[in-house]
Amino acid sequence: MDNFDENQEIYEEKNRDTRTWEEYKAYEDLKREQNKKPKKKKSGAFKFVILALVFSLLGSLVGANIGFNKAYEKFESMPAPSQAQPSYTLNPTDNINTVAAVAQTNLESVVGITTKTILKNIFNQDYASEAMGSGFIVDKRGYIVTNNHVIESLKQDNMGGFGGFFGNQMPNQSEEKAYADEIAVLLNNGAQVPAEVVWADKTLDLAVLKIDTDQELKPVSLGDSDKLVIGEPAIAIGNPLSLEFHGTVTAGYISGKDRIITEADGSSMNLIQTDASINPGNSGGPLFNQNGEVIGVNTMKISSAEGLGFSIPINVAKPIINQIIETGEYHKVALGFSGTDVRTYENAFQIDTGVESGVVLLKVMPGSPIEKAGLEKLDIITKVDGQEITNVMDIQKILYKYKFGDTIELEYIRNDSTNIAKVLLEKFNLKQANK
Repeated sequence: MDNFDENQEIYEEKNRDTRTWEEYKAYEDLKREQNKKPKKKKSGAFKFVILALVFSLLGSLVGANIGFNKAYEKFESMPAPSQAQPSYTLNPTDNINTVAAVAQTNLESVVGITTKTILKNIFNQDYASEAMGSGFIVDKRGYIVTNNHVIESLKQDNMGGFGGFFGNQMPNQSEEKAYADEIAVLLNNGAQVPAEVVWADKTLDLAVLKIDTDQELKPVSLGDSDKLVIGEPAIAIGNPLSLEFHGTVTAGYISGKDRIITEADGSSMNLIQTDASINPGNSGGPLFNQNGEVIGVNTMKISSAEGLGFSIPINVAKPIINQIIETGEYHKVALGFSGTDVRTYENAFQIDTGVESGVVLLKVMPGSPIEKAGLEKLDIITKVDGQEITNVMDIQKILYKYKFGDTIELEYIRNDSTNIAKVLLEKFNLKQANK
């Protein structure tokens, strides 16, 4: 304000200031005096100090904000020390880690399995050969699923072969006895309980055990392996290498379906492929989908490559499991024939059947279901209930899902003519028929 001759009335009318005219006039006089003094130029060092203080302040504010956010996230994600660990209800829409939810839901349903076989050394002295694997509870009354090769009896030498190809580095099956002398189940709480074999099958590499315990058991939920989609998540839980790593969780994806793996004895298995880590000791353990349902039984790993694990589709085992849970046992149905695949038959007899694939009947047993349905020696079965078959094992695997009293449809070729037969699956004296 260069012209300072305004009178008091004009000032108060224009400015409506709360200060008195004397206070305002004294303040303006002081300000004019200060403006007449030459200003000192701030040194470069002073500017540097000011800038440093500014950036330091900004940095501390940003750092404090980031630190607070992280601390807040950690506080939100961790339960209070006095609270129990959270339990999850699996739902694909939940904003939680799927693998963690599957693990929390199913860890107590996964068990360790130990076996002991009494063998003789070169001095004819007894010694114990031990092995271990994994399994999972399918019924609260104590039924447990695992691999057949996990509970097989062991024999000395030949540590590779069958056991090395599958998940357990263990000796081959004993020729004298089918199963180990002692089988025990290690529960998630550390309790070890003796187990007995209810059912086992080398062809499927599956077994069902039974334990008796007063402890409350939590069964898994079984999914539908036919609905698997390549690329969907897969979670394996088991005991890799030793029981010290009991309850190890690994995760990956469904890498492939319907993988045909041929074993050393020429038999084949139709398996699920996954890159979830499956190591020795994981054999018999469950493979879960993202909903926490078992969709496979882990059975083997190709040791020459990484990320090549395989599981038996749970739909293969479900009919067997269900029948055992309902009745306490499993009765395998049979058609009543012996035969071989078309290629083997043609090579052996140097003939051309004109059939691409199927099973040639070399013997039809008297009184068997297949004889009653009208099939004869040298008929060639090409389909069972609409499914194409290439060997006897294909037929056996299909029959596992049926029980006595069921009817199946066979498509077969006789004298270049395709025929259909309905076969009633019923009990017959197999020993008598083989005489």
